[in-house]
Amino acid sequence: MAWIVAGRLARTVVVLLGTSVAVFVAMRLIPGDPAVIFAGEQATREQIEAARHAFGLDRPLWVQYGLFLRRALSGDLGTSTRTGRPVSEELMHRYPLTLVLGGAAIAFSVAVGVPLGIFAAIRSGRWPDRLSVAVALLGASAPTFLVGILLQLAVAVELGWLPVTGAYTWRHLILPAASLGVFPVAMITRLVRTGLLEVLAEDYVRTARAKGLPEQQVIVRHALRPALNTTLTVVGLQFGAMLGASVFAEAVFSWPGLGRYLIQAIGHRDYPVVQGAVLLFAATYVAVNFTVDIAYRWLDPRIR
Repeated sequence: MAWIVAGRLARTVVVLLGTSVAVFVAMRLIPGDPAVIFAGEQATREQIEAARHAFGLDRPLWVQYGLFLRRALSGDLGTSTRTGRPVSEELMHRYPLTLVLGGAAIAFSVAVGVPLGIFAAIRSGRWPDRLSVAVALLGASAPTFLVGILLQLAVAVELGWLPVTGAYTWRHLILPAASLGVFPVAMITRLVRTGLLEVLAEDYVRTARAKGLPEQQVIVRHALRPALNTTLTVVGLQFGAMLGASVFAEAVFSWPGLGRYLIQAIGHRDYPVVQGAVLLFAATYVAVNFTVDIAYRWLDPRIR
């Protein structure tokens, strides 16, 4: 297990280095000069050059990347060219809100998807099974922003049950979490249904039934745990994917998280903020995958 952990950590370093290079190069390829944006449209050439020098944008690219990497290793992600504040403080102020939103969306998708998948497997071939498959297909086909807008119109505007936009209370969290969780619900439902049907056909399950155990006990104690192995992996991957998809949900519901801040930073060519935010997203994604990988091996002794 120690070698496996060491290998995963080495991959993590490679992934983060590759991400830092990709986002650094990508931001320099986007049209627009952050020094001009910071100095203003009416600024003189001297003022623009002063801004460019202050942010180190007049140095060669490899020097800029080296400085960025050295500071990042010490926890310093630079200074925002838009606000003039440390990027680390800006990100840490918004990052918890994005994690809360992603966690709520995962909780929603698991709470709905797992029971729905079990119900569909138990009723395999009957109308509840076909209905759950149809609902899962519909959920997988709907974009996050479209689901969010429809929820706003139906639940917030027409019924008035929940706020249209905003944050900081549990009532503001429900609609953006539901719009983010619809796609994972569809995937989890299908995976749980398929995995449970395969396990229920195994010999040891038939043996448990032959011993006269109640069907509920057979499913919960003997079939559900191995059936959830694949689902656990997908849930971990979906958490990382939802951090990216949170950009759309945060924009639709004005949720002041990291995704919405990242969009604003790209619009202002705020290089340090974009680089720091993307690295934070990548580090979270890799950390979640690492945890899921270890948990997967714990759940299934055959792959240790």
